[in-house]
Amino acid sequence: MQTIEPLTLAGTRDLVWLSRHIAGGMLLGAQQSRRRGAGIEFQQYRSYQPGDSIRQIDWKLFARSDRYFVREAEQESQMHVCILLDTSASMAQPSFAVPALTKLQYARCWIATLCWLLHNQGDRFSLIALNDRGFERLPEGGGEAHHRQLALALDRLEAAGHWPDDRQLAGLWPQFDQPCQTVLVSDYFEHNGEISDFAARLHAAGRPCLPLQLLVEAEETFPFDGELKIRNPEAPGFTEVGARQQRADYLRAFAAAQKNLASRFAAQQCPLTSVAIERPLETGLRRFIDAHSIHGSAGIG
Repeated sequence: MQTIEPLTLAGTRDLVWLSRHIAGGMLLGAQQSRRRGAGIEFQQYRSYQPGDSIRQIDWKLFARSDRYFVREAEQESQMHVCILLDTSASMAQPSFAVPALTKLQYARCWIATLCWLLHNQGDRFSLIALNDRGFERLPEGGGEAHHRQLALALDRLEAAGHWPDDRQLAGLWPQFDQPCQTVLVSDYFEHNGEISDFAARLHAAGRPCLPLQLLVEAEETFPFDGELKIRNPEAPGFTEVGARQQRADYLRAFAAAQKNLASRFAAQQCPLTSVAIERPLETGLRRFIDAHSIHGSAGIG
C-alpha cells in the first residue's frame, strides 16, 4: 500500500482521487466482490442508474429488451452507514507539525475513503455534519455518483461554533427512524460529556454509534516549552501557563479524560478508535475497521 503523507492530505483538493487511491491500496488482496457469493441470493432487477458499475449490467437482458438493468442481490442494499461529522470550532485545530492539515481536513479524507470502500462492497452511505449553527445532510445513497456528491458536500464544510444543544438536536432524531449503522467522527472536545451523551442516546435507541476520535500529536504528548497562551477554540479568552510546570498535570488529566471516554464507549460495546492526524490515514482507517468488524460496520478486511 502506498502511504499518503499528511502534507498530501493537507493540500488535496480532489477528495475523489485521494479516496480511491487510498482505498485501492487497502483493497489489494481483500474481497472485492461486492458481497456476491455464498449466502447472497439474487433478489431483483432494477433500472440502471448513473453511478452504477457497468459490471452489474445484465447484458443478456439488455439484448432482449434494449434497456439497461442491473442485478441486485438481497444483501447489497441492506447496509446503510450514516456518517456523523462534528464540525464544531475545535475541528479547525491544525497540526503543529503540518500547519496546513486540520482535524476537519483529515476527517474529510477519512470519510471519503471509508465511503469509497463501502461503495466498493455494495453498501449505502449518508452524511450528517453538525454544529450549533445547523446541520448539513447528504441523504442515503450509493454508487459512484453519490460518492462524488459526498466529496462535494465534504469540501463545502467549515468548522465553527460548538456542539448542538438538546433543543437543536431534536430535529436530528427523525433521521434515525430507519435502521442504520452510525459512525461518529469528532475530536470529542466536550464540556459536559455532551458528545458522548449523544452517542449513548443513539445506542439506547438501537443505533450503536461507532466512534472515531481525531487528535493532533501535541494533544497526546504536550511537547511545549516556555510560556504558553492557551485558547479554548469554542470560548473567548486565553490562559497563560508555564509549559514545563503544566506538562505533568496536563498529561495526567488527558490520560484520565481518554480513559473515561473510552470506558463510556466500551460500555456500549463500541470501542473508541483515537487517531493522530499526523499519522498515515490508511493506518487509522484500518484500525477503525478492524476494531468494529465484529459489528459489521464496514465489513472489510
